[in-house]
Amino acid sequence: MLRKETIPLYKKVIDDLKTAIDKGFYKKGALLPSENDLCKTYSTTRVTIRQALSGLINMGYIIRKHGKGSIVTEPKKGLGILSFAGVTAGVGDHKLNTLILQPQVKQPWPLDFFYELNKVELTKGCIYFTRLRQIDGVPVLYEETYITNINLPRFTSKKLENVSLFKTIKDHYNIDILTGEQKIWAVNGDKTVSKLLNIKTSQPIIHMKRRLQTNINDLNIYSSLYCNTQEYFLQDFF
Repeated sequence: MLRKETIPLYKKVIDDLKTAIDKGFYKKGALLPSENDLCKTYSTTRVTIRQALSGLINMGYIIRKHGKGSIVTEPKKGLGILSFAGVTAGVGDHKLNTLILQPQVKQPWPLDFFYELNKVELTKGCIYFTRLRQIDGVPVLYEETYITNINLPRFTSKKLENVSLFKTIKDHYNIDILTGEQKIWAVNGDKTVSKLLNIKTSQPIIHMKRRLQTNINDLNIYSSLYCNTQEYFLQDFF
């Protein structure tokens, strides 16, 4: 008999309060119910309620002030683009627009590539392209992508504007993402990246280097991503 999965109570509290804020039930500057009231409402302990409130703080929905309580702030919009499911899956109801700046081209790997490559990868070379992702008209993500050139016939002719890369390789080549790793820094963008993301060079941006392993031996997907978090924060759930 399969055991039915249940959502942890603190996540339900987060979802309930987040929905109430999004719908305007609690407006900017309003106080959320006290910890005692929330404990009574959900028949739980302070530990659970404080865990939920901490989650709302991390998401940018509230701030805590000693002697006052939990105050609703002006939340940024969260995007789950840290997920290995890809940007398209992570933007939810937002409008995503993808511009191809450098179309797909076969080439050798850069000599100073940001991940260590094995002998097969080095021999096969890569397919390289760059994209700019805009969400609700705001430039959010500049991405340089390198894919090991294995079992990808005619990939350079595929149209990648406003489509999911992961869905494209799944539908046309039966390639699935199995696992991966990503490294994240806060940096100041150079003039080119800052111009693409429409921010000043003095403003910090998120730089992510990512390697995704697929179900095809030695076919890995590498990305160097720069993310503008002025309007959106990066979000994911574990």
